Amino acid sequence: MLNRLSKPFLLLFLTIIISPSGHGQTRQIDSLRNQLYQQHNIGERKGAVMKMCEQYYSLCSDSLMTYVMMGKNLYQPSTTDYFHIVNFYSFFLFKQGKSAEAISYSDSLLHAVSRIPDNTKVVSEILSNKASALIRNNQNKEGIEVSLKLLENAEKSKDTLAVLKAYTILGWANMELESYPEAIKWLNKGLYYTNDPMMQANSSALDNNIASCYNNLNHRDSAFHYINKGLQYSRQIENFLNQANALNIRAAIYLKENNFALAQKDLEEALKVREKNGDLHYIISDMAQLSSFYSSIHETDKGIAMAQRGIALAQKSRNLSKLIFLNTCLADNYQRAMRKDDYANTLQTIIRLKDSLYEKNSEGAIAEMVTKYELQKKENIIIQQENTLIKNRYFALGSILTMILVSLIVWLVYRNYLNKQQLKMEQALAEEKIHSIKAIQLAEEKERKRIAADLHDNLGSYAAAISSNIRYLKENYDSDNEHLIAQLDENAQGIVTQLSDSIWVLKSEQLPVTNLADRFKAWTQRLIQNYPDVKYHYEEDILNDIEFTPSKMLNIFLILKECLNNALKHSCCSDIRIQFISNTELTISMEDNGVGFQANEQNRGNGIENIRRRAFACELKVEWEPVSPSGTKVILRSATTN
Repeated sequence: MLNRLSKPFLLLFLTIIISPSGHGQTRQIDSLRNQLYQQHNIGERKGAVMKMCEQYYSLCSDSLMTYVMMGKNLYQPSTTDYFHIVNFYSFFLFKQGKSAEAISYSDSLLHAVSRIPDNTKVVSEILSNKASALIRNNQNKEGIEVSLKLLENAEKSKDTLAVLKAYTILGWANMELESYPEAIKWLNKGLYYTNDPMMQANSSALDNNIASCYNNLNHRDSAFHYINKGLQYSRQIENFLNQANALNIRAAIYLKENNFALAQKDLEEALKVREKNGDLHYIISDMAQLSSFYSSIHETDKGIAMAQRGIALAQKSRNLSKLIFLNTCLADNYQRAMRKDDYANTLQTIIRLKDSLYEKNSEGAIAEMVTKYELQKKENIIIQQENTLIKNRYFALGSILTMILVSLIVWLVYRNYLNKQQLKMEQALAEEKIHSIKAIQLAEEKERKRIAADLHDNLGSYAAAISSNIRYLKENYDSDNEHLIAQLDENAQGIVTQLSDSIWVLKSEQLPVTNLADRFKAWTQRLIQNYPDVKYHYEEDILNDIEFTPSKMLNIFLILKECLNNALKHSCCSDIRIQFISNTELTISMEDNGVGFQANEQNRGNGIENIRRRAFACELKVEWEPVSPSGTKVILRSATTN
């Protein structure tokens, strides 16, 4: 196993010379480097190398690899210090953007270190690196599972720093999944876990990440409070990694306040700090930040070029979440540059990437792992209680016979009580499982009936029309019947579209509003091309990503399609405005400047009735309002959140 661990080091040994490499990056690193190369005692050199490797967050990748190699040659294999040193190779892989290799390397270390005694601390360090590598590799579900294992291991050994790392990584993973309230929950646990100022300074990532969450939720006062504290801590201990992250996050907050000058200052400083650190994962993030910034100040050529560079790097490292972020920035630049075709194509790319991310990290699987962790934690508490009872019993054996008898009786009564409680719990769980199965079966049956009805209602009319057209063509064949053939083609396309929409919503258990907005934007982009005289405006403000069941999501999508088709076909409009707002409630509006409705026209026709029926099934309100001087505004709103 040790020989296998040596392979990556042997490959790099050919290109790295063990010498004082690189310029001084921090005062701490310069001081440690001077100490290292002035030491002749082997024990003192070991300590200096270890401290130097612990500055990984501010060392460039080549320098870090130099000191890892040096430490590997100084420490005796099969010792905890040896594994502590070689574990820093994972950070070298991070800086090279090789997350998949870092995962494999961590697994090798875990297997090897399992054979040595007193390995709890180094196991926590390896688990921390593996969890980080999984999240960098877009395996957020697996990253959460390893982080929960790290938290359990750290709490058992009372390793405060490892506990703080676990909470930081759990918050980070949920941020990558855009589950900001869940991320804040984990990060707050880390912030209040200790009052030790040095521990808090070394965990400045907690403050940085919680500031990012609050910024995404538009709580900017809280975001500024935490980001300034995180930046102060990272500068205090000269942590380049967290310092650059903090500057980028604060720039994002300034951008939301339209303070472009301060945002540009922070972004430029962050880039200088990042160049010293050389972490490919975060360089990609910085490129996305810069692309978004260029879009906001209308320098779209720079924004497009920067986003494309970042996408190329993210594709090489297979970072799905960063690809989504970069493509979103690219789409914003295309939209501002009025490059409609490129904008529409990029929206389609974002939809595909989000679908892949959703399938890879289902919320149900994550919730199952968290529940598993909480259950394991409770079981550990019970085991500790039982161990305490056993210790008390053995202590009582050294006392008089009366105390032995009393202790034994108490233990037997308590065990009987635990057995009864366990039996009651198992019975309750069994009953709950039966009820859940029945509820699921009932829901599935209802859903099947609904799908059958939808297919009958939506596709039956198309099929009947096609059948009638074909029969007419057979009986009255004429070369002038080209319009019937066109009608056949249109009806066939309608069937394909309805099937595509039904399949889209039925692939997932729950669908977020952002998914609906993205798909509707893409559909609208294709449709509006057929109406060159109509101007199309779209606004989106989604703070609360509400989730809907497949049936509700399909109904909402069909309502929006019906409303847009009505506006384009019947209103004679030249301008259409669509707005998605989701915060405490969901509000979708569609406004045109056409001829508008007559006083009693709202109640006519199957189209309006179908819209009302679908809105009622989704527990939504639908209203038609006249627009002055002419036009109609359709409003679809919900007073509840999911």
